[in-house]
Amino acid sequence: MTIKISCGICGKNYKVQDEAAGKKLRCKECGETIKIPEPEAEFGDGDDFSKLLDDAVEEEAKARTIRRPVRKPMVKAEKYDGDEDGPVTAKKENNYTQDLVQTFLFLLDPGNLFTFVLICMLLFAKDIILPFAAILGLIGQLIILGWYSNYRFSVIYESATGRKELPELSPEEGFFFPMLQWIATWFMVHFPAMLFLAYAVNFEGFLLLKILMIGVDHEALTDLLTGGQIAILISLYSAGLFFWPILALCVAVGGFETVLRIDLMLLTILKSFAAYFFTAGAMFVST
Repeated sequence: MTIKISCGICGKNYKVQDEAAGKKLRCKECGETIKIPEPEAEFGDGDDFSKLLDDAVEEEAKARTIRRPVRKPMVKAEKYDGDEDGPVTAKKENNYTQDLVQTFLFLLDPGNLFTFVLICMLLFAKDIILPFAAILGLIGQLIILGWYSNYRFSVIYESATGRKELPELSPEEGFFFPMLQWIATWFMVHFPAMLFLAYAVNFEGFLLLKILMIGVDHEALTDLLTGGQIAILISLYSAGLFFWPILALCVAVGGFETVLRIDLMLLTILKSFAAYFFTAGAMFVST
């Protein structure tokens, strides 16, 4: 288990083992001494992710100040704890309607627009340019896919803590494990549909590999399955789409080990059903 901490001066992020709790760490960027907090307490059966997100917001206010990288100070600076009612310490009400409106207006912010354009350029390179570069292109595609998977988890986490800006473009969190986690979330929610499809085609390995690699259109699907089987397959696939947002939230906020806390997921969905239903519906339409 690891503990995430941030420098209060330059915003540099670190991950340390929980055995280091209570010790001090010197920031490699600016030299500031950071005290490593105690590990977070385990969640009880009656908890849900609403409490987890509240804790995340509180930690953000305590540990982070200005996230933009700054020059290394010539002299030791005093830690800025935030002005009263300032942007760091002020408590804001979580209004879903306002957040929904901001979702469609985030490109009006120049910083968000610049970040969005850079992401589009990277994805264009991954899908259009790198496929022509053979093995090196494949390696580049995997690196970009892994980084983009980690970035999407960061967007989910930052949104859950109430931030309206897109996270910074930073490669320091790695790319391999975030890519595996992103793929695993989709595999888990669609595993029932994939298992039923395998059963419907009598577990024919070559046919399943073909479907996995290049997909299958509606006409081919009607040749393989009966009308009832197609209805069941669509229902299982839609159920997977419905539960994917809460599963991605689990991984982004609490780590991959929280995917087993089915009780937390169901409680969170029930306590914010209207907002969650809209989010899942948007996922279904976009897919």
